[in-house]
Order: sequence, then structure tokens, then C-alpha cells
Amino acid sequence: MRKVKALSMASTLFLAVTMLSGCGSASNGNEDSSQTGASPSEQASAPAKTDTGAKVTLSVVHYMVEKPKVDTFKKLTDKFTELNPNVSFDISVMPVDKYNDNIKLKVSAGDTPDIIFGRPAGMVDMTKAGAFLDVTNEAFVKRVDPAYIPNVTYEGKVYGLPIDLMTNAVIYNKDLFKEAGVEVPKTYSELLKAAETLQSKGITPFAASWKDGASYMSFMWPDMWGTLLVNNPDYASKIIAGEKSFSDVAGYKDFLQRVNQLSAYANSDAKDIDYDRSLQYFAQGKAAMDIMGSFAIGSIRSYNPSGNFGVFMYPATDNPEDNYMTYSTDDTWMIGAKSANVELAKKFFDFMASDEGAQIWADGVQTISTISKDIKPAQQDPISAEFQAVFQSGKIVNNQVKPLWYGQYDDTWQKVMTFFLVTDPAERNVDETIKKLDDGFAKINKMN
Repeated sequence: MRKVKALSMASTLFLAVTMLSGCGSASNGNEDSSQTGASPSEQASAPAKTDTGAKVTLSVVHYMVEKPKVDTFKKLTDKFTELNPNVSFDISVMPVDKYNDNIKLKVSAGDTPDIIFGRPAGMVDMTKAGAFLDVTNEAFVKRVDPAYIPNVTYEGKVYGLPIDLMTNAVIYNKDLFKEAGVEVPKTYSELLKAAETLQSKGITPFAASWKDGASYMSFMWPDMWGTLLVNNPDYASKIIAGEKSFSDVAGYKDFLQRVNQLSAYANSDAKDIDYDRSLQYFAQGKAAMDIMGSFAIGSIRSYNPSGNFGVFMYPATDNPEDNYMTYSTDDTWMIGAKSANVELAKKFFDFMASDEGAQIWADGVQTISTISKDIKPAQQDPISAEFQAVFQSGKIVNNQVKPLWYGQYDDTWQKVMTFFLVTDPAERNVDETIKKLDDGFAKINKMN
């Protein structure tokens, strides 16, 4: 029997920085990659039904809270149990803001889960400590598009199975734009003007939540890891290494000033509501735009199945040619290195990476598959199609090739930025915020 422990219904996100990713979570369109993916010889169909007789329970931990993802993952586990009647799943849902700490506690207590949701680059300290199984040579890894393997690789070894991609952009309500006479902005100045016009018409420009990482990280994500990353490759790694400070990163102050400006056009109760409620605001027409990841498509549709929504690239600059869509692998699974059921966990990963498993996930969550560009949702949502169109423009940057913030760096960054966002926009100080980040990271580096 499948048992689900709902330890918390805290919001998703990448996972705090590193997790925004799934989280982090919910899904996007079936955008094609320029890569060819696995060869036919490396592709796999679902395994035949087997039953070894011995009853085994696979323990799973994740922080997904979007209903489409939770429901679709249940379909995957149910199907695997159908094929392997001796296998059941014990699934725990943990709050994203304490996720890494909870995993550390489990590992240190000798209670390592069999299957762990997350990315090796987002859990660098645990990856270094050997908490996750090296799956470099497994067949299911070879079925992942080679373009995305760097996202789950650390120091030359592969530790995770990514099953979809996350893209970030601006989702907008076409009807509200038409009502206000607003055109889709292609530059930052046009975006700011659109927000001003919408507000003047009595329409809240942006839906947001400063309470949950999944929302406030998404609000900043396409700016922080889009054009800024293109212009400053590896800036996160260099800051962590002490080779740079935030004040050294060209454009970081401008990024914070844009966040300051745009956040002033968010719903007035942004610091009081959670991620899910902010999605409801947008879906129900209470706000015209949501700066959000493609993972939220399923949740938005659950609140408004027929909403007339579209997607446009977040314009961080006033030159359209200099604007980029940020993307990364999203929902990723790892195997506990000390799991007592390693081989069975690998078998489940084989199923998730099979054509059948990947199709189940794509259909349920409207994702871009990492397994094959030919695996697409049977019925693609228009929001998903527009995310795909932006992605296929080629103006994209993979933000997870190198580790972003993690551990204490992630905690410090989030604390500083949360304080920044919950402070009245008129009272925020960008220079002071950058100094807090520099001082906080320098303090961590001194201790390491």
C-alpha cells in the first residue's frame, strides 16, 4: 500500500535557490532541444511485469507540492507497482525551506531515503560527503539528452536523473492586457510602462508572494540568471570561491534596482500570502502577470482551466537582442548511497527514463522532456506552447551548469533578499543590500 507522509505543505521552489527548480516545482511545455538525445539503442521501453515475491518498500522524499506533479508521480509509482507487485512506496513530503537540513539529519542518523528529490549542485556539501549514489555508468543516464547531463554532474560524476526542464519567463493574462490596451513588452522600459498602465486601469500588474521561496525566487529568477549570467558567466561560483564579490558583478546593482521597481507593482499583500495563493491570484484574473517558472503551468490551470494566458521573455534590458531566457533541468531524482535497496531504486529510475515513464510525466505535468525531444504531452497546453516558442528562439542560457548558491550561502542570500522584499519599496536600500550580501558571504568564506 502506498503511504504518503505530508510533513508539510510548504511551497516549492527551486528549492531555495538551488531548488527552484521543481521545484521547484510544477511544469512546463514540451519545448524541443537542439540536441538529439539518446540514440535508439539507448532508448528503453517499460520493463515487463515481474514479481520476486519478497515485499520491499522504497522510501522517497521530495518537496513537490503542485497537485499535477504529486498526482503524476503517484501514477509513476502506481504503474511501477503494477509491474512489480512486491514493491510499494513510502513517500514523505518535506518543506522546501528546510529540505536540505532534513535530508542531512536523515543521512547522519543512518536513515538515508532510497530515493531523494533534488540536484547534486544544490546539495554540494552532501554530494561531497558521499550521500548520493554515483550513477554515471547507468543505462538510464545514457537516455538523458547529453545537453543536460552537466546539470546533474559534480566533479566529473553523475548523481541524478533529471526528467524535465524548467524555463522562466513572464506569464500574462491576454484578456487583461487587451482591456488595458497594453502590448507585450520587449524591453525593460516597456515592461515598466505596461505595469504603470495596468495599475492606472485598476489592474494589479504582478501576482507575487514574498513569503515563500517558490514565488519570490521565481520573481527574480529570469533576471538574476538570464542576461546577468550571460554577461557574467560563473559569477556565483566565483563569489563562493572568494574570487569576486556581489559589488564586483557588473549589472548586479541594476538587477536589484529592477526587482525593487517591479515588486512595487505586486499585490499589496505579497508578504502575507503563500506561493499557491499567488498563483490563484494570477489564474483568477486578480493580477495581469506572474514572473514564474514553467513548472507552475499545471497549478495555474487547476485554478482556471480555460484562462486566456500567454508567455513572453522577461526583458532585463532595453535592447531585445540582449535578453535571454534562463532554463535548467527541473525535477531531478537521486539514490541514497547507503540505501538498502539500491538495485530496486535503479530499476525504478529505469522506468522513469523509459519511453512509457517519460510520456506519463510529460502528459501529466506538461514538461519539456529531458529524455527525448519526441516525447511531448498528448494535449499541449497553450501556455506550454508559448514557453516552448520562447525557448526555441535560441536566446537561452542554462543556469545550472555550475553550482549556484548552496548551504550557508543559500541561507544567507535568502535571508538578505527576503528582508529586502518585505521592506517597503520606498525604504529599500540597494547599496546596503549588496553590502549585506558581500559581508555575509565573506563571513562564511572565513569559516570555511
